[in-house]
Amino acid sequence: MISPARWTAYHALVRVAKDRAYVNLALQQALAKRELSDRDKALATEIAYGTVRRQLTIDYLLAPYVRRGLAALEVEILTILRMSVYQLSWLSRLPAYAVTSDAVDMAKRVNPRSASFVNAVLRSYLRDGTDWESRIHVRRTDRDDIAQLSLLHSYPRWMVARLVAAYGRERAEAILAAGNRPGATAVRVNPLRASVESVASALTAQGVGEIERGALYDGALRITGAIDIERLDLYHHGSLTVQDEGAMLIAPLLRPEPGMRVLDMCAAPGGKTTQIAELMRDTGVIDAYDVYISKIQTIVDACSRLHLTSVRARLGDGRDVSGNPPYDAVLVDAPCSGLGVMRRRPDIRQRRTEADVAALTALQTDLLRHACRIVKPGGYVVYATCTLLPEENEKVVLGVVDELQGAVSLDDIAHDVPAPLAGQVAVGLTLTPDMFATDGFYMARLRRN
Repeated sequence: MISPARWTAYHALVRVAKDRAYVNLALQQALAKRELSDRDKALATEIAYGTVRRQLTIDYLLAPYVRRGLAALEVEILTILRMSVYQLSWLSRLPAYAVTSDAVDMAKRVNPRSASFVNAVLRSYLRDGTDWESRIHVRRTDRDDIAQLSLLHSYPRWMVARLVAAYGRERAEAILAAGNRPGATAVRVNPLRASVESVASALTAQGVGEIERGALYDGALRITGAIDIERLDLYHHGSLTVQDEGAMLIAPLLRPEPGMRVLDMCAAPGGKTTQIAELMRDTGVIDAYDVYISKIQTIVDACSRLHLTSVRARLGDGRDVSGNPPYDAVLVDAPCSGLGVMRRRPDIRQRRTEADVAALTALQTDLLRHACRIVKPGGYVVYATCTLLPEENEKVVLGVVDELQGAVSLDDIAHDVPAPLAGQVAVGLTLTPDMFATDGFYMARLRRN
């Protein structure tokens, strides 16, 4: 009998490979079709995410054992081989015989003629006997080799080269390594519904993993261990929101106060929007825009669950929003390449190309320029991304400041970020995944003169 965890992971991975589905959504759908134990859910998640995360390296490891080339294989068979090599190489606690046996049985269901081929490839792979790192011939004496870093950490070469150029070789490798470590689940407590202490106590009473206070945000909790937050009463009662702790640092930079009129130009799925509303004690107005009707619904649903009434979810492009009257503050949480969130969204490695960056910077500049024009004098514009590339971050901010010729100025946020990060502020703040085990974010604040 095939392990239900492996069978579920397989179905998710096939959708990722064939339909370019996002791994998180494909896995959610695959899990919804089966009744799995918590243990099997955790294993299915680890296999699905890990296989996508390590795909570049896995393909390199597989290639010597497939004479006709990986591109010639059926997607279903290649998926079985990839997920099996991931388990054999990175999940040493799983018995090799169980991984191989299930792979052969899956092949028999998918294409019986391929079962012997799958068996032969995996047995040849196991016969080698060396660990995966030795197989990619990592040359520790050649520390500046982009190709070797790419294979070791399983990122496209262009991403590695950009990060090395921006941060230096040593820091870039720390960022790459951090992106391969699954993080704890972070939740933001809704202060209008509960206290951090009461939520922590309730989670502890329910035996929900290991719980600790956030390292950077007072209203944050970190939960270690497999957990389905959306099944908890605390979630449905509006006491908490799942949000990376690094992302929680962005909304407070607006210095939101009760009664303000705020614009969130790119609001979905609503994590920062709802945080602004909570910080404003659900008074005033927050106009939350997005260009997709399905994403507007996620904002509406989030506000309903959190019992927030000050948010107006609106369909439209943030660049078309009128500034009459001007807003007190504007958040530009700009679309970006996403290089800061690859530990949670590993398929970015396959989906993003270097050409995307130039197109994104043009959009980011348009959004920020318009935000600066529709905020009132003395009002703040916060620009944020979840990427780590200066081209999408500091260069966009400085470019707009220069273009608007004195209409806006860069504001110092050193006193508005947690003390451990104050010394990192330059042209805004770049929070990288290696610093505090958060996702990576950039944030800067401009003030209208």
